[in-house]
Amino acid sequence: MRSAKPGRPTRYRRIAARRLKQWLRTVETHRLTLGLVVAVVLTALAVLHLVPDRVSLEIGDISPRDIRAPRAASYMDTVATGNLRWQLLSSVAREYDLDPYAMALSESMVNQVFARIDLARTQTPASPVDVRVDRLAEQVARELGPQLPKEGLRVALGTDGPGLNGLRASTRQIVAAAMRRPTGIREGTEDMDQAGREITARADALRLRPELRDLVRAIGRHALRPTHTFSREKTDAARRHIEGLAKPVVGQILPGEPLIHKGETVTQTHLDKFTALGLRHPRFDWATGLYLALLIASLVGLTGAYVYRFHRPIHDNLRLLWLLALVAVGAMAAFKVGGTGFGIKLDTLQCGYFGMLCVGTAAMLLTVLLHPSLAVVTAALLSLLVGLTTNHDLRFTALALVSSLVGVYAFSRIRSRGDVVRSLLILCLTNALTVWVLGSISGDTLPDLLTGVSWGIGSGVFSSLVTWLGVALLERPFGITTQVGLLELADMNQPALRRLLQDAPGTYVHSLNVGQLAEAAAEAIGADTLLARVASYYHDIGKVMRPYCFVENQTVENIHNRLNPTLSTLVVTSHIKDGVELAREYRLPPAIVDIIRSHHGTGLVKYFYHQAVLANDGESPVPEQQFRYEGPRPRTKEAGIIMLADSVEGATRAALQDRPDPARIQAIVTQIIKDKAADGQLDECDLTFSDLSRIAAAFTRILQSIHHARIKYPEALTAEGQELRAISNS
Repeated sequence: MRSAKPGRPTRYRRIAARRLKQWLRTVETHRLTLGLVVAVVLTALAVLHLVPDRVSLEIGDISPRDIRAPRAASYMDTVATGNLRWQLLSSVAREYDLDPYAMALSESMVNQVFARIDLARTQTPASPVDVRVDRLAEQVARELGPQLPKEGLRVALGTDGPGLNGLRASTRQIVAAAMRRPTGIREGTEDMDQAGREITARADALRLRPELRDLVRAIGRHALRPTHTFSREKTDAARRHIEGLAKPVVGQILPGEPLIHKGETVTQTHLDKFTALGLRHPRFDWATGLYLALLIASLVGLTGAYVYRFHRPIHDNLRLLWLLALVAVGAMAAFKVGGTGFGIKLDTLQCGYFGMLCVGTAAMLLTVLLHPSLAVVTAALLSLLVGLTTNHDLRFTALALVSSLVGVYAFSRIRSRGDVVRSLLILCLTNALTVWVLGSISGDTLPDLLTGVSWGIGSGVFSSLVTWLGVALLERPFGITTQVGLLELADMNQPALRRLLQDAPGTYVHSLNVGQLAEAAAEAIGADTLLARVASYYHDIGKVMRPYCFVENQTVENIHNRLNPTLSTLVVTSHIKDGVELAREYRLPPAIVDIIRSHHGTGLVKYFYHQAVLANDGESPVPEQQFRYEGPRPRTKEAGIIMLADSVEGATRAALQDRPDPARIQAIVTQIIKDKAADGQLDECDLTFSDLSRIAAAFTRILQSIHHARIKYPEALTAEGQELRAISNS
């Protein structure tokens, strides 16, 4: 007994190690690895905001807490120093240089204008006065620049030479007097306006006709030139001298002094204090990073447990798990590096709105590609991370979550273009309204609210576009059948359906009828109606390889009359394999390929089996397995519905050609469903007895509308009867 006590811990450790090994064998390590990778990547993206400065506030931010000085320090007050320098620089007068050519240029301009007038006065006197005035005004404006009054030009053209010379002399005297002001005319100052007013006053004092005074005033003001030009070199030298005299303003910080209070707006003075104390130097907060890593790991684990519990098909498909991880990580990566990657510095509000866009896009992608409920869970996780990385602002968590939920609702049932437009409008309107409400609660200004509304509308439009692009890029690589892809395949101009119509028209009509039956039955039990209808169109596509072997396409003879039952069975059942190969050739989605493969299950080809039994004449038992399809049996509700619809449509079409009877239709439907269930063909597709009852009712209703009784018209009233009567009368 004494020797056994020390050995007990060793034995317990061995038992624990053995149980751990057994648990590891039961859990697929690649899924654990995927979850670990997702947690690590999301943690790395989430802690990026912990890497910047300890005090990462910028000018205009609101301080979330009180910050005190850990020690004494001196700092240069940038604002006070800048104000001092501005005051000194503003006291420096602008320096000017005398322009010796200003007077000559002004006199030359006056002479040029009057030379044009004199030339126009002496040339082409026969032309109408209005034409000459317009031409002269246009020429002077184009070549010399001034806009001269046409009435003054009209009078000047009628003036003789001495009178025109007198006007020229008066104009030069007025301009020269204005430019000889005691202070001169300094460039870029009010001197030009004052000189212009002097010219106007002197022109008004001339004893001339009003039209000529206006002309002299216009020419004089245009000929005016500054006599002193601005000297940048002298001015800059004076400013540099004064600036060198300005000393930096230095402030003192005492230990424990409040640097900024909670709720206070950050200014440049605050930043100067933070820099002097070294509070803006990069430092990673390891404790916060560790807690954030634990939180994200827990959230990823809970999401994995949710997928395992409620979405087992997605959990069992590793490609779909990779898709889920790709969308979630991609959304966070786009949120963290999207702005800086394009060289755009987003503020806190814009960063939160950008997070709403990224999370909403991820939710809508998962809605279309995987499942709406899984999209809701993932959106909640990503919304929480957005709030944590935007200064723990729950407003942006709410924005991202509301936008995602509306996107999930809007994009979960897309059936037409109208649904797409309606979903886009709902998303944009909800985003704008949510931004306005939450912004108003947070006290945003009207410009901020309008900016947020713009972000909300733009987010709805852009996320919808990215969603459709993402669906187009991710659908086929991950083997997913989406509603968008099914809508495209429902187009009767698809190459596969056109080939079916051309090569096997009877099968084509049969497939359309099966589609009606399957859609009605799927709607009755809550299955995917679009998948049921579209898959019905393609379920017998393999018959195009040998259409003449199937009775709905035969017009002359039945080829099976010349074949033995075993060979006929091989020919008929081969349309499953042919259909799978054609489906892959036309790149049909995996869900439709599975329905093509399983829509007959392992059912018995009864007609040829009975023929074989009759031909054998009881000599030896006929192996039933030789006359069955290879399978597999239907594994989804939609596949089971299509199996039943295919059998019911063929049976009723064969039995009701001459006698459409509602009671007979119901009896046929009920019997076929019972036979399929008794044969075990529906054991793997999760159809309950209640589902089968609703399916039977839906089949009966549709078949009664297809095989309704028709009135037999008199022969003379029909086109054929009229044609026969015309032939007999002739």
